[in-house]
Amino acid sequence: MSASKPAAEQLRDILEGGNSQPFEGSGCSDHVGRRNLRMTVTAAVILLVVLIALIIF
Repeated sequence: MSASKPAAEQLRDILEGGNSQPFEGSGCSDHVGRRNLRMTVTAAVILLVVLIALIIF
């Protein structure tokens, strides 16, 4: 990422898949980035459910 872009524009580029710097040695950096985002969100939701279950029970 370059420092010349504002943070909001960098985030928008990442979320829209417009990252101009692909991972080295990988032809599908978009897939890898989206998979990592999906795994992170899934893990956060699971941990939130576990936390709520521990508080309730």
